[in-house]
Amino acid sequence: MKKILGNIALILGTILISFTFILTIIYNTLISTDWHERVYTSRVPVILYFIYLIVLLILIIGYPILKKINTKILLTFVLSLFILAGLYLVFNADTYLRPADQMSVWNSVKNINSGNYIDFKRGQYLDFHPLQLGLVTFERLMAAFSENITFMYFLNLLFNIGSIILLWLISNIVYKNVVVQNLTAIISVLFAPLLFNTLFVYGNVYGLTFLLGAVYTQLLSLNKKGKKRIIYSICTVILAGMAYLVKPNFEIGIVAIAIVYFLAIFREKRYIILVFGTLLVIPTVNVTLEKIYSYEVNKNISLNGGVPKITYLVMGLNETSDGRIGWYSGYNDQSFLNNDYNAYKTEKVAKKDLRKRIDYLKKHKTYTRKIFVKKVISTWTDSTYQSIWNGPLPTWGGKINTDIMRIIYIKDGESKLYKFIRYGSVVIVWTIFLFSIICTLLYLMGKMNIDENYLLYAVIFFIGGFLFHTIWETKAQYMYQYTASLIPVASVGLCKVMDFIWNRIKGLRSK
Repeated sequence: MKKILGNIALILGTILISFTFILTIIYNTLISTDWHERVYTSRVPVILYFIYLIVLLILIIGYPILKKINTKILLTFVLSLFILAGLYLVFNADTYLRPADQMSVWNSVKNINSGNYIDFKRGQYLDFHPLQLGLVTFERLMAAFSENITFMYFLNLLFNIGSIILLWLISNIVYKNVVVQNLTAIISVLFAPLLFNTLFVYGNVYGLTFLLGAVYTQLLSLNKKGKKRIIYSICTVILAGMAYLVKPNFEIGIVAIAIVYFLAIFREKRYIILVFGTLLVIPTVNVTLEKIYSYEVNKNISLNGGVPKITYLVMGLNETSDGRIGWYSGYNDQSFLNNDYNAYKTEKVAKKDLRKRIDYLKKHKTYTRKIFVKKVISTWTDSTYQSIWNGPLPTWGGKINTDIMRIIYIKDGESKLYKFIRYGSVVIVWTIFLFSIICTLLYLMGKMNIDENYLLYAVIFFIGGFLFHTIWETKAQYMYQYTASLIPVASVGLCKVMDFIWNRIKGLRSK
């Protein structure tokens, strides 16, 4: 039964990853760097296909070298380069947070830490979005050390380094092979969002590191016995709770972890405890936050209050005046405002709007197919996953302090350096998707023996993210964690292809 259920998930995941890969081969999306967050989609330049073939050829030629390089030395070397680039961003970026969620959360942090609870009042930020209280809590702890934004950038850099190390550690469990570990280190460092999100003071960065930590300890708990298993299991639950605390969207990853534990029940029934233990972190975090802030603010705080979730679903199914499908349009906040900050009234209106929209989509099936494809394209084909857009852009009020920063953060990605990063990132994304597909297919065909637990997690996590944002509010920046989690899987697939080619070459030489 475990094998059947696991294979069903892997087959579905392979289909969705393949669909996404095909879209990235054809299209590339650029997000405007102005207030309007416009989506510009164009065809991938033909020359990039030839460049990619050359890159693959270089990798294949370099296979014997990758086999000989000590993986710890290579990790140290590429991380050193990553750290240097990250420190350049940290100390040269303007300490300006754009007037959106990251600024609103940070202002709430400073207000609450100074004893000012204005953000909880009617019509204020935390009245609109009480689910941000987890991130507010985490950043309050960080702000106790320093309220300097440069410090927060540096903290992000540390978390991104942590994510790279965790991906490398995970790859050692997934498939113990020096080439796989070396490829994981190289691809992770070259994956643009892990560098450029250093300047994104928001929960995505912290959440991914905590989630990868939870997955790593889960793998250890599934491969160890006795006290170590218990310790690693507890760590998994705690780290999963931290991921959810800073970014509720990571509940998709928590569910994926729970599913992996559920499939392990067919091996040992005791894992049922961890299925429920993992899932219970979500209500536990919610209830804890409600009690803490209800006591601190001296008023009833409910995380179910504020803007109703259904408004995000309505927004996710609608088209804006500039042709964006499912991207932020302000419908959620405006609807809450129009209904006098009343969640019940807002939800009632949103349900009517949702019914109207679904009826329209049912009657216009051709249009429906087109807009969902368009939505997926705009969501998944930005090879940088908005990571540069997330930074302190000058069009949002930020200042550019160096020539290099000016070239990278120029308006609408017009510079040659921006284009190099953008299209270089396409090559990395193609590699992740293509070889994840190959790895999964080889496993399904019984051609490869790897740790199936991580393969299942990464694929299920991708399925969850793909399906969720297909109907929910979407943005390219929400997707990078799903792609990043596939890196160890892709490294195994690429290693197997390289190994196959070299074995064929050796076979021909021996004849």
